[in-house]
Order: sequence, then C-alpha cells, then structure tokens
Amino acid sequence: MIANKDNINSVKSFCEGLGMDVDVYSSPVTIKDEKISITYRTNSYYVTYNHSKIHGTTYFNKLN
Repeated sequence: MIANKDNINSVKSFCEGLGMDVDVYSSPVTIKDEKISITYRTNSYYVTYNHSKIHGTTYFNKLN
C-alpha cells in the first residue's frame, strides 16, 4: 500500500485528492508528527515514517 521511497507529499496529495483532510483527527487517514493513522472498518493501523532529503522517505510498521 505504501512503499519505501514514496514521498510523503505524494501520499498527502493522494488522500486530499480523494477528499480526505489529513489534518483532522476524525478523518479516515491522519498524517501528523511523522505518523500516519489509517482507520478502516473500526480497525486502526499506524505507520511511522522518517523523511530525509538524501535518503528519501522510509516507512516503519508498513501495511501489507
């Protein structure tokens, strides 16, 4: 779903293109403080990331 080296701005743009506000806590996808929270059918999934200009974006606890 989210691959390493995918830019975090691309993920935000994709979500906003679908009409999700990634800054609001009640949204299905929230991106804040280097954490992505995804809520789907009352289950919550959390992905942390580290963004570096040299190495790109690395995601931890990725969803399959």
